[in-house]
Amino acid sequence: DELRNRLFGTGFTAQSLLALLSPEWTVADLGCGTGNVTELLAPHVERVVAVDQVEPMLEAARLRLNQAKNIQFSTGSLEKLPLRDGSVDAAVCVLVLHHIPDPTLAVKEMRRVLRADRGGGVALIVDMVEHDREDYRHTMGHTHLGFSGEAMSAMLREAGFRGIRVVEMEPDPEGRGPALFAATGRV
Repeated sequence: DELRNRLFGTGFTAQSLLALLSPEWTVADLGCGTGNVTELLAPHVERVVAVDQVEPMLEAARLRLNQAKNIQFSTGSLEKLPLRDGSVDAAVCVLVLHHIPDPTLAVKEMRRVLRADRGGGVALIVDMVEHDREDYRHTMGHTHLGFSGEAMSAMLREAGFRGIRVVEMEPDPEGRGPALFAATGRV
């Protein structure tokens, strides 16, 4: 591992996994913020629809990604997505759900916009594991202090997803926040 890291760096493995995405897919980055996830997805798929309800965040994403030609930016709420039914192959929501008053409604919206053909119809939610850092409500505007695996699975089930998985991710030794999970569901 040390030799590999010296020769190739530490980030190539995670980046190479993006090649598993179908180059024909349209992927929605829900709550895109400044475009971090959109930037990673765009080279690997046909189109990315970057959605955020905060216009200054979308403007920052537009500036960051002004060279990419396959990104559509859209202003909208995760509880009422500005996307047609069945219009995307995958929907990604990274570190956003804890800000939303009714996260189940947002997960139902993810399900609504997913198409079930072309091998897609998959949702990915990355968020914080349930924690007790109450100060996050005041300092960062968090509505929820993370989610338990059971709560996340229940939300996905209620939204109509199948093949649900919730996997707690290995913490980064340099990270200072709560643990994270990756949850997936298929239509």
